[in-house]
Amino acid sequence: MPQNDDMKEAVHTGWIRPLTRGAGPRYLQIADLIGQAVQAGTLAAGDQIPPQRWLASRLGVDLTTVTRAYTEARNRGLIASFSGRGSFIAGQAAPAGRERIDLTMNIPPQPAGGGMAARVQAGIAEVLERQGIEALSRYQDDAAGSSAAQAGQAWLRPALGALAGQAPILCAGSQAGLFGVLMSAARRGEAVLCEPLTYPGFLLAVRQLGLRAVGVASDAEGVVPDAIERCHRETGARLIYLNPTLQNPTAQTMPEGRRKDVAAVLQRLGMTLVEDDPYRYLLNDAPPPLATLTGGERTYYLASLSKCVWPSLRTSFLLPPRGESSIPLQESLRACSMGCSGLLTALSEQWIRSGVARQLSLEVQREARARQTLARSILPKAAQAHPSGIHVWLPLPAHWNQHLFVHALEQQGILVASADSFGVEAESGDAVRISIGGAASQAELARALQQIAALLEEDRRRSSRAIV
Repeated sequence: MPQNDDMKEAVHTGWIRPLTRGAGPRYLQIADLIGQAVQAGTLAAGDQIPPQRWLASRLGVDLTTVTRAYTEARNRGLIASFSGRGSFIAGQAAPAGRERIDLTMNIPPQPAGGGMAARVQAGIAEVLERQGIEALSRYQDDAAGSSAAQAGQAWLRPALGALAGQAPILCAGSQAGLFGVLMSAARRGEAVLCEPLTYPGFLLAVRQLGLRAVGVASDAEGVVPDAIERCHRETGARLIYLNPTLQNPTAQTMPEGRRKDVAAVLQRLGMTLVEDDPYRYLLNDAPPPLATLTGGERTYYLASLSKCVWPSLRTSFLLPPRGESSIPLQESLRACSMGCSGLLTALSEQWIRSGVARQLSLEVQREARARQTLARSILPKAAQAHPSGIHVWLPLPAHWNQHLFVHALEQQGILVASADSFGVEAESGDAVRISIGGAASQAELARALQQIAALLEEDRRRSSRAIV
């Protein structure tokens, strides 16, 4: 590609304007110029934009500035980049107001037949009758917290057995719990180990706390024990974050044998484990938690009601390491959220004690199973999912780049999550996660999946603009 002003016709430069001093970060100005050109029709889908080094020279800015600008443009869905080929316009987003099917958020589907609103109304009415509005209007207090924690013990006992005898700490959702754990157990600048593809909320917390996420080599059974030891030796990491059951985003579940090997390595190295286990109650055949294999020593165990009962409960149970003081953790949690909502905690407790939570989890599981059956009938065999899970991991064929695929789907009114949302490293592979609970009905999900399957078959390279 020439590095002067005589750019070849295939590369479009007419959108380029001088940057304005004092008008905000220069990388955002460049991304805005691309967006404005797309909206105005100056740049159209398939148009190639200049190489980063050429544009940096043309605008008189550092190469890093243009690199950040192109990353921002990709994040906005404006461009797609291909190794060895350059960057191309992905096209305009779907028009405002067009109905969309959002399959990005990993939420459980509503139980079949409806009735969720009635259950919420009945549950809140029972809570108000039992406690009164005055008690629910206060910040979380010890008495209410202790009562809800006892309900949490009952909820955790089927998974944790004797470990559930230890009272869990209530958290306003697992994200708050995870942030509190990292804040109290890790030091700024140190490495925290995790799966190569992992929960985006963990990556966000790591960045906000000034930590470094380091991906551990994994195979079809999960993280490789020898790789944990190698990363520990190379980085000095004291902490590892794992989601071994129905892993987000790959939908893999670590088998019991691998769990025993991982637990043994962590105990031998003296590492601290953070086990995130939000999907367990969607499965009937989940292996025992890693926490039971470490005996709870140097192990934080997180369980949420959001993925298996109702997202709006925002209630999670956090079991701290056995035999260790939980005061630093509780101080970090107070700094994050000042406790849980009294109303939501009381509703969670009411539903657990009355059996409604377990009944809802079974209904969610049944609906998820029906939706996964639908997904298997429509999506290619490469798709990875558990029969009762709430998401599908879909590797893309070689002719699709993840950013271009996601944007092409968005133009059709379907939103999915790209692999780089979950990747510890910049190269995360071309894949997408489809959250099947986001569709309002099975019929709506079927329409979305059929559009996804059809788009997979398209090879837009064949119809792209010629490059000379």
